[in-house]
Amino acid sequence: MAKTSPESVVLRFIDAINTGDLEVLAALTAPRYTFIDMAGEIYVVEGDDAVKASWNEYLSAVPEYRILVGHVMRSGSGVAIVGRTTGSHLDPNVEQDEVVLWIAELADDRIAMWRIYSTWMCCRDGMGPEGG
Repeated sequence: MAKTSPESVVLRFIDAINTGDLEVLAALTAPRYTFIDMAGEIYVVEGDDAVKASWNEYLSAVPEYRILVGHVMRSGSGVAIVGRTTGSHLDPNVEQDEVVLWIAELADDRIAMWRIYSTWMCCRDGMGPEGG
C-alpha cells in the first residue's frame, strides 16, 4: 500500500474543516496537536474529543467558514497552503483582500501542528509594506 502524501493529508484536513466533519478532523490530527493562531497564541490539544470540541466551538461560531486553497507546497513533513478564507470571524471587506498562509507539520500521516499567518494580521500590526 502506498504511503499517503503529506499534501493529501492536509487537503483532506482542509476539506474536513470546510464541511465541518469533526470525525475526520479528529482522525487526521495527531494525539497531541498544536494550533497556533494568527496572533501567535499557542494551543495544545490532546485527544480526539478535545480536537472535536475545539473545532466544533470555532465552526459553530462561524458556520460559513471555508478555506480556499490557492497553492500547495511541501518540504519534508511540512506543508504550506497559500489561499484565503470566506465566512471567518473577519469583516468580509477585510477577508476579500486577505492572503492566508497555513503551515502544517505532520507526524505519522497526521497533523501535529497547524499554524496560520495572515496579511491582515501583519498589516494591522504595522509589519506590512507601509509599516516596515
